Amino acid sequence: MERRLPASLDVFRSIATGAAVWAMVGVPVAAVISAFRVLVWVMYSLPEMVATAAVLGSVHGLWLYLTGRPWESPYGGLRWFAPVSGGILGLLGFPPVFSRINGIVVDRLSVAIFLFAALVGGIAAGFASAKTVVPLQLRGPRSIAGRCLVFGCFLVLPFSAVDYHFYWPPTVDRLPVPRVSHQAVTNIPAGDARGSMWAGCYQYLGHLSRGSGVVGGEGGLLKVEQADGALKVSDGSAGALLGGINGDGRFRFGAERTAPDHDVLRVLWDGKFEGRSLDFTRRTTGLRGENFLNTTRLTGTAERSSCNP
Repeated sequence: MERRLPASLDVFRSIATGAAVWAMVGVPVAAVISAFRVLVWVMYSLPEMVATAAVLGSVHGLWLYLTGRPWESPYGGLRWFAPVSGGILGLLGFPPVFSRINGIVVDRLSVAIFLFAALVGGIAAGFASAKTVVPLQLRGPRSIAGRCLVFGCFLVLPFSAVDYHFYWPPTVDRLPVPRVSHQAVTNIPAGDARGSMWAGCYQYLGHLSRGSGVVGGEGGLLKVEQADGALKVSDGSAGALLGGINGDGRFRFGAERTAPDHDVLRVLWDGKFEGRSLDFTRRTTGLRGENFLNTTRLTGTAERSSCNP
């Protein structure tokens, strides 16, 4: 005679089953899709993918347990609840995995493929989990819909907050840096600032984003000349950077330069002055003829200093 676990243990069984199913179904599906683009990335990311899938599967197992088995419900809309909720959780698993992988430079197509892999992996795991997770006893369509909404908020929203707090900044730092166009550094208009309160020299120091394809940092001296809302800035390279500044301290300046090796560099700074310091982001796009080389992003701060060497 078959022995069944006590009903009080069903929730733990559902959580464990969800974790196992996501690790065995969601990870392989996502890995196969991602491998079509970057096989090495998948090999290095498998430990993070398995760990993240176990957490997502545990959440999904609890969610399905508290919701009920969708296809047994007379409320037809819930039949798609398991794969849809799985797809949502799959997307939430993208930042923890993507933000912790080093060693490759990604482009927009790669990011799109990795997102698609996370979505499809979550949907596949959702289908599989719905077949194996032990649900609560159903009490009617309205009750099921209510549980979907309530427990979805309780489980997904805090998980989203954790994603945003811990993984979103490094994920953004990992994304490809947008190119600087010729128009973006040509004839930057003056702002509405008055006077010359921000004129002077600033010692800057910043770090390069991982999406730049290089690591490390960079520092130097900015010499700022202000004529009301217009800025003229020297960063030690040939040619001035021109732009504008508003009364609240927000600025934008840049230039297109030709390097000694005839490569074209488009440099664009933007940020905000705060008293005797400024926060900045600098993007530099390199071109060789008509061919794009790369774009780097430097983010950091600068402090007012003496202009004398």
